[in-house]
Amino acid sequence: MFFRRSSDKIFIPIIIVIVLLASSYRGKYHLKSEMPAVFFGEDLPSKKSALDEKIAQAYWKSAQMNIQWRYPYSSSLPPDPPAVFQADAHALGPAASDAATRLLYWHALQRVWYSPEIWQKDYEWDFSWISDPITAGGDWIKNTCDNLFRVH
Repeated sequence: MFFRRSSDKIFIPIIIVIVLLASSYRGKYHLKSEMPAVFFGEDLPSKKSALDEKIAQAYWKSAQMNIQWRYPYSSSLPPDPPAVFQADAHALGPAASDAATRLLYWHALQRVWYSPEIWQKDYEWDFSWISDPITAGGDWIKNTCDNLFRVH
């Protein structure tokens, strides 16, 4: 049974604010700033030039700046690279924007995408759920259920 007291006018809003703030401070996954060796292909016994490494760095930066926001942690990448996945041909030469090079690094990104070593989890304030609380609530329930029933 719920009894009304004069102190309820103070405690209920405080509790609501605490719950809203607690649900807005959450962990988000981001790609690490350092490019993994597997992405560049350093595990292969071939010789790579300094230009090749700069091109790989440019594609890794493109993944950090454009791809991780469209395809977040644990989501799948499309088979073909999106238009935003590209390197600056003016700075690195025409080989950087070549379709074959772009596809090579897209496949390299697909190989490492599910690797937990390339991701870091940072906790930050995220109030984006306020714009669409029903979808955000559904996503939260789905993620919570996935985490609870995930086979390790």
